[in-house]
Amino acid sequence: MGEQRKSFLEQVQSQIKSKEAKAFVSAELHHHLNEVKNYWLQKGISEEQADEKAVTQMGNPISIGRNLNRIHRPKVDWLTLALFVAALLLGFLPLLSQGYIHTNHFSTYKIAFVVLGGIVACGIMFVDYRKMANKGWLFYVLGSLFLFLLTTNFNTVVEGQGVLKIGPLKIEGLMAIPFFLMAWAGFFQSNRFKMWQFLLLFVLSSYFFLQLSLTTLFIYVTMTFTMIWWSKLKKKAIWIVLGSISALVATWGGIGWMTVAYYQKYRVLSFLNPYNAEYLTSKFGLLEIHHLLVGAGWFGKHSFADQFIPEAHTNFVFLSFTYYYGWLFAAILIVVLCLVALRIMFIARNLNDTYSELLLAGVVMVYTVQLVGNVGMIVGFFPMTNMSLPFISYGLMPILLNAFLIGIVLSIYRRKDLMVTNTLHGNQQ
Repeated sequence: MGEQRKSFLEQVQSQIKSKEAKAFVSAELHHHLNEVKNYWLQKGISEEQADEKAVTQMGNPISIGRNLNRIHRPKVDWLTLALFVAALLLGFLPLLSQGYIHTNHFSTYKIAFVVLGGIVACGIMFVDYRKMANKGWLFYVLGSLFLFLLTTNFNTVVEGQGVLKIGPLKIEGLMAIPFFLMAWAGFFQSNRFKMWQFLLLFVLSSYFFLQLSLTTLFIYVTMTFTMIWWSKLKKKAIWIVLGSISALVATWGGIGWMTVAYYQKYRVLSFLNPYNAEYLTSKFGLLEIHHLLVGAGWFGKHSFADQFIPEAHTNFVFLSFTYYYGWLFAAILIVVLCLVALRIMFIARNLNDTYSELLLAGVVMVYTVQLVGNVGMIVGFFPMTNMSLPFISYGLMPILLNAFLIGIVLSIYRRKDLMVTNTLHGNQQ
């Protein structure tokens, strides 16, 4: 490297604060300098003269450095962060309405969950996700190992879900989702990844999820299907594979139907035939849920004295929230949670990087399935399942999962401007 070029690059980099941006800008400047240098070499001048002309033509290094620092400095997505904080704070309202906020057990744990969720999201924001792009196999192995250990050691079954309970901590298969999110994004961005590899890896991981929870398996399948659609694989091959997998899932479902517990069959049957006399008169069926939703009114009942709602702070949290606070606050809650998904999709549409797009496609699907699934089962669109409402349902694992998703979004947004710009072209002219 010539002394003039080296001095030029050092002066430009001295104006840039971000270490990540410095590395990117250095590579980008070398690229542009070589382009201009090659132009002058074709004119017949010496290599040293061509290099000097390229540096001179670039312009004032201090001015370029300041412009690039402004353009490429890492940014905080304050809107996503504000929605994240708002959703976490709204998660305290169900505990307040049920009187749990005054119980040390629930209030202390909830505060700890929220703090940990905030730490996870903000911590991941400062991690350069791009360094994970070529580590798909590592994440897949870690995720598979996690599932294997969980399936062979879980000691508690909660709502048909295998859980490893260690004191107050419940480790669920849900926590394997981030590993496979990163793994599939790494695999699908590559043109060298083959369809047979996908089928083998997908079937193996799905088998592990099936051993733990049908709900988590559903989240995993929808996430993977969405990501493969945005992958570099051929669409015809994708259609064939998705059709084959759907048939496999249907077969698994038929076999599984013979072995699931009665209450799980009951949930599906009550959804398929909600007006059957048995389900209408059950202790807490769709008729009772509908009665509570309609009777809540705009401003709620503000009391549970005469009404018992099972799992009011977890699976039925949206019902209890609506019953206590009313339709108005329920609408505000839904708007805030929907804005999170819309914000993620807005960020994704402005990206030109396949890996980032795949990650956000998976993130928005995992988040949306939880949101639509939880609210949908309350309003009668889906069967009753063990599905948490993002940030609102009580529990450590759901909060950590969704905090991880938000952290990925913040990390991508923070580095979205580390891309090729026209700034240098303008200075060359």
